[in-house]
Amino acid sequence: MSLDKLVGPRVRLALAAFLPPIFADAMRDSPEAAVGMFEQAHEHPELIWDQEAKDRACACVARFRREHQANQSSNPSVLWKLPDTNGMTNLATPNEIVVAGVYLRIFIANPSWTLRKPREFLTELLETCLNLMNKDKPNAELLEICTKALCCLLQNQPALLDLIPSMGHIPRLCRQMGSNIKQVVVPKSAICILNSLSMSNICVNAIAQTECMHPLKQAMQARRDMVAVACEALHRLFSNNQDQLVKQALDVDFVNFLLNLLEARLDLVENPAMTKAQIVKALKSMSRSLMYGDRVNSILEKSSVWLEYKDQKHDLFISSTNISGYLTAGTPTTAGYLTQGPSNKVTEAPPPVEKEDPLMRADCL
Repeated sequence: MSLDKLVGPRVRLALAAFLPPIFADAMRDSPEAAVGMFEQAHEHPELIWDQEAKDRACACVARFRREHQANQSSNPSVLWKLPDTNGMTNLATPNEIVVAGVYLRIFIANPSWTLRKPREFLTELLETCLNLMNKDKPNAELLEICTKALCCLLQNQPALLDLIPSMGHIPRLCRQMGSNIKQVVVPKSAICILNSLSMSNICVNAIAQTECMHPLKQAMQARRDMVAVACEALHRLFSNNQDQLVKQALDVDFVNFLLNLLEARLDLVENPAMTKAQIVKALKSMSRSLMYGDRVNSILEKSSVWLEYKDQKHDLFISSTNISGYLTAGTPTTAGYLTQGPSNKVTEAPPPVEKEDPLMRADCL
């Protein structure tokens, strides 16, 4: 029935309400394998199935059968309706979030899993994130888990990034990034997704064609704790030599905004030194723009903060100690510098020559 062009989609929808979606594909491709899958226990990103899930699915089917039989006894023309599972769960595993047949909780724990339909998963996951962001009161927990799954997917399968511009989601993401900032989970989600998109040159080219700097600035102002992620994205965006992005930044006074961040303490950021390094790199990339570099430089030259940062090496922002997050030199004496403290003095002179050294005797020469 699932192979029938007319009723097949409806059959698959009915099955998906009770069973994980992979069962419908298995029934289509190999009924024997589907039966074996039903009898065994599985737990991976595309299937969570154990005795408890099996019993729950069988009990639901039996209950719906009894209810429908009772309804038909009183009204033979009554029609059976599919149970409402909101499209992201099924009756066998009601506490799991499923998108395009992938269990998000398990996928986040194992993002390197080889998916059967990665492009379909990407499409539905992006659509789910954007739909949630567009709601007046989005489900914060659901949006966070969907965003995390999307970022994990793009990080582990970067080839999928190049498919996103053709889907038309980037302008929508940029619009929503600054339009619903009262719901604090929305700018966080948008910044995380934008940071993942910035890893692809094709995505950066598409981002440059839409208005993104103003909503990004609004998102950074709303979520100060996400400044580090945003600055990482900015560094990648401006390093791509997109003059249009630099123009957008100038139009919304982004240069001064970044300079203010460079001067601030950034208490909400886990690694302020790394964040400031990213800001410096982003500003330097902007200053190299062929069309707008002079305007950027004119702003930078007026900043006393920039004078303290522009000539230093970026690796000085980060402690070279093996223990992440520790700085050992106390308060730095020069603004913007993080140091390792004074090192032990090493003697550079050669060791003294022993008087009885036979190599120095004349009769040994």
